[in-house]
Order: sequence, then C-alpha cells, then structure tokens
Amino acid sequence: MKPLYKAIFLFLPLFFFFENAYAFKIEKLSFITPQGLAKSKEVVSGQAFVKFSNKVSSETKKQLLKGVGAEKIKDINFIGWTLVKIPKGMKVADGIKSLKKIKGAEFVEPNNVYRINRVPNDSYLSAQYALDQINAYGAWEYETGFSSRVTVAVLDTGIDGTNTELSGKLVGTSRFFNPNNLLNDNDTTESVNEPPTAACNHGTRVAGAAAATSNNSSGIAGISWGAKLVSLKVFDDADCTSNCGDATADGCATDDGAIVSVISHIVNNMVGDPVYGKIVLNMSIGGLPPCSGPMQTAINLASTTVVMVAAAGNYSASVNSPACCNNVIPVGATDSSNKLASFSTTGPEMTDRGLVAPGVSIYTTDLSNGFAYADGTSFSAPMVSGLAALIWSAKPSLSPQEVGDLMRESSGDLGTPGPDSSYGWGRINAFKALRLNATGSLADFEGEKKAIAYPNPFYVSRDKRISFAFPSSVSSEGLEIKIYNMEGELVRKIESLAWDGKNHIGNLAASGIYIFRIKTDEKTFQGKFALIR
Repeated sequence: MKPLYKAIFLFLPLFFFFENAYAFKIEKLSFITPQGLAKSKEVVSGQAFVKFSNKVSSETKKQLLKGVGAEKIKDINFIGWTLVKIPKGMKVADGIKSLKKIKGAEFVEPNNVYRINRVPNDSYLSAQYALDQINAYGAWEYETGFSSRVTVAVLDTGIDGTNTELSGKLVGTSRFFNPNNLLNDNDTTESVNEPPTAACNHGTRVAGAAAATSNNSSGIAGISWGAKLVSLKVFDDADCTSNCGDATADGCATDDGAIVSVISHIVNNMVGDPVYGKIVLNMSIGGLPPCSGPMQTAINLASTTVVMVAAAGNYSASVNSPACCNNVIPVGATDSSNKLASFSTTGPEMTDRGLVAPGVSIYTTDLSNGFAYADGTSFSAPMVSGLAALIWSAKPSLSPQEVGDLMRESSGDLGTPGPDSSYGWGRINAFKALRLNATGSLADFEGEKKAIAYPNPFYVSRDKRISFAFPSSVSSEGLEIKIYNMEGELVRKIESLAWDGKNHIGNLAASGIYIFRIKTDEKTFQGKFALIR
C-alpha cells in the first residue's frame, strides 16, 4: 500500500496546480462616458476580448498575440470573438492599448465584471401584494402557463433545488459556467452539469418570483404557474456568502465570458428542444454600461429565438449591462404605492423598450426551503419574465419581439404620458396583456373606461379571490375599496385590488349580488359582481 499512498500524494499537488492555475481577479478600469464624465468599472484582470478580421486564421492569431506578449485563451465561435490573456503583471488598460496595435484586430474590449442587482431588505409588506398590483389574478383567467411548454432560464447564482416550491419546476440539466476556470478552446466544454445548487440566495429568490409552484395550497404563487425553470449558474460558490456578500477579495461576481457562454449554450443546445419549449432568459445581474461587444453579439444572435429580460439596476447613474443591450427588455422597480422605487435606475433604454414591475418587499422563495422578502430590480425582472412565459404559453407562434411589444402595449402608464426614462412604457398589467394576447385589441377593454371586477361571477371555492381594476390613467394614491351587500351594509373594507370573499370578522360572505366602491385621491368608481359559494 505504501507505493499507492505515495502516488496519491504526489498526484494531488499536480491536480491542485492545474485546477487553480487561473483565479478570477478583478481590477478597476477608467473610461469616459458618452457624456464626457470620467468613470471606472470592474474588469477581469489579465484578460481582454479581441474581434479579429475573418481573414485572420487561428494560427495567425496565436503569432500576432505572441508578438505583443499575449496569448489566446479560447476562440468563442458562437460570437466570433477571442478571449485573450494579456502579459502577466500588465494592467488591462495597457493590455488593451497593446492589443489594438495588432494588425487584423478590429475591436478590443475588456472582460467586464457583473454583480448581482440587489438591495438589502428594509421593509415588510403584505405577502405578494405585487400580484394584485399587476392584475395577475385577472390574467390567470386567460392563461396559467400550461397551454404549451415555456422555460424561464435563470442566469444567476444558481437555484436551490431542495426548495419544494421550485424542485418540481426544474427541467433539463442545470449547468455551472464558472468564471474562475479557463476551459479548453471548445464551445462544448463551456460548462459542467451539476444538480441545481446555489452559490447564495439571489437566484433562488429570482426563480420564485417568476415561476414558483402555484395553486398547491402552500407557499407562494409564481407569475406563471406552468412555466418550467432551468438553473444556469454563473457565480462560484467559493466567491459568495449565503446572502450574496463577498467571500473573497474580488467578491461575488461573474464576467462577460460566463454570460456569453450561457447564451451560446441556450441557442446551441436548448432552443428547439421540447424539454424546454420556448425560452425566456432572466438576467437579474448588472455591470456598468455600455453593453460590451461580445455581450451584444451574443444577444443579437439569440434575439430571434429567446425573450431576454434584465434588471435595470439599483442606485446607478445609467441602466446596467446587460439591460442596456439592444434586444433586451430592461426592467425597473416600483413600490407598493406605484411609485418608482428609490433605487431603480433610469435611462434612455427605459424610454426605448423598458418596463417596470413591483420590486420592493417581494415575498419569494429562499434557501433551505424557506421564504423571504427581497428588494431590487432583480426581483422586478422575473415578474416580467413570468408574464412573458404566460403570453408565450398561450400563443407560441409569437416572436420574441412580439412578446415584448405585447407587454409594452398593455402596460399601465405611471409617469408622464407615453414612454419615459423612469417608468419606461409603464408597469406591466398581466390581465391586459393576456386579454390583448387573446383578442388582439384593447378597444373594448372595460377596465380602461370604468372599474370592473373579475372573475364575475366570483366562485369562492374555485377562484379564491376576486380582483378589481380601474383605468390605469387614474392614480392609485389613497386607494380604498368598500364592498356592500344589496341592503347597503358594509361587508368589508380593503386596501388592495383583491378580495378573498370574507367579511370583516373573517367568515365567508353569503352568496348574492355585491356592490364595490373604489375610491382614490383622484376619483371614485362603483360596480357590481355576483358571489357564489
């Protein structure tokens, strides 16, 4: 046995050396914004992306790079860019200058760093108030997500597959795209298969907001009941604490290379696979703009087959990347009062194609089979992804662009008339979106003219809740809803857009016709509905 033990101990150091020959290091890179302001951003130390002319062969690339002391890490065939290692000890800024001098190098960019878009929890509201705000209950009268297969791909810190609200929704193969490892120059080895595990809580919370198991008498409801989930992890467990804080010097972060690899994997291995069906890619991450060349190239290639949604960013001067990339839907956050959240990032990308959704105190799934409140545009984005999944399930013939257009056209304007840099096209309205998807028009949508209740009649045992809607042009400030029986007696006073059918002492109301009166600081509405026990 002695020789065997000696062989093992001799082998382990070699294995350790090769597995750790590269570590994910971060440095600051100064740049000038389009507005002429000096800024700095995080980039991967010792690396850069180069877009060579198509006339430059692979062997020529190696020689050209060698001439400036650099070397090829890998050709990323999916986007036509090459990931390069710059000379040891050289700053990225200097490396980029050197690489730009190479004949045949058309573009040179850093390997940008991305972090999770999150804001620490600081308030607790009623669980899942957001479902009322976006009229999810009305949307579910049209579609719950089971008509055809749609999968929400969660590019994030990984989904905790032990959470019972998520475990039954996971399909296909969860994968880990490790930003800390350099793999072979082969697009098929970009990642490793692994069970759905989480580097920290972020990805699990994002997944629950989009598609937690619904209508199962426990836990919470995701926006799409029927959508499946796949975990595409781009953060290393060793880099993150359980609450997504920094566990290493360079912190809980990922990079362009890992994100591009995920998009490549989706396009080349998931699109068209009936296991996944249609794919909505949720990216609740953010790095400083602008959108990098490699990132934009990958997104453009995926844009004809994948709906891509990203968090706009928190406490930032500009919409983050990848939300600022063309062909991505940037999502800002609103609070329980339908106001833009204090942290939600604004910018021209919101005016062009953005949406907002609730992002303050979002009650969602957490690690260890738990639940938690979460704040940030990270949790607004999966609501849009969940709605996109509902729309696509109902009508899989739509293109990704048409899915996005439908959400924008049905959104509720909360800012100045028309799209603006803060609220984008408005807060998503799931009910209107699914109605528009089903009928092709909102010309006869009563909710734009008066207050309505739905479903009507309200079967308490089947429907669980009745929801109310009124014109989106009317402010919801000071919202109060009173429900009366036909004798004029007050049955219940509520401050949300949904009612569970119970009176003020907690008993189910009797079957019959009821009058509801909606009052806001701006206007008062009244209507009727039937309740059947």
